[in-house]
Amino acid sequence: MEPELPPLGLSDHPALAFLNTAATAEGAELIPDGAGYLRWLELTGLIDDRAAVLNRFSAAELDAAALEAVELRERLRPVVQAWAGGDPTAPDEAFLAALNAIFAESGRSLQIHRSGAVVDLEDRWTWTTSRSLLAPVAQAAADLFAHGDRSLVRNCEGPECPLWFYDRTKAHRRRWCSMATCGNRAKVRDFRARATKEVP
Repeated sequence: MEPELPPLGLSDHPALAFLNTAATAEGAELIPDGAGYLRWLELTGLIDDRAAVLNRFSAAELDAAALEAVELRERLRPVVQAWAGGDPTAPDEAFLAALNAIFAESGRSLQIHRSGAVVDLEDRWTWTTSRSLLAPVAQAAADLFAHGDRSLVRNCEGPECPLWFYDRTKAHRRRWCSMATCGNRAKVRDFRARATKEVP
């Protein structure tokens, strides 16, 4: 049975959604193997040609790409934490070099085509090797560091919650990964704490 993916809008940024694929107390590892990694890439909109990838690489090659993706994720986690915390040296040169190495093994192709009266230009990844499947998440991380506002990258305030999100709310006061889970738990804790204090 495939693990259930969290709501895709939860993190509000693909790099943070990537961090949130790790196993938690409440959920399974979302990148357990190559098929799981491709499923996650497709559901987050980072690839749109899953079938072509499945036809291009063997299960073993996809599993190797998934393992490298998990390694990249765990390397990304402390970098995001330092960057969001205001560290001006994050990401460091070594991490940037790692992202550039992934980009060097990957490629993009432009293709223009017509659909009826509409002419469209497609910019797609070129899957040269199974390792090139790391490029979409590497690009998401690069986009976060290059264009993101570090003050809006937050870790959920739930005591046991490891999830990250990009606060796109108008007032920028978001505290929880989700009001339906961690937010409600906090309300229940606060209610119980007040009720305990009120008992004579």
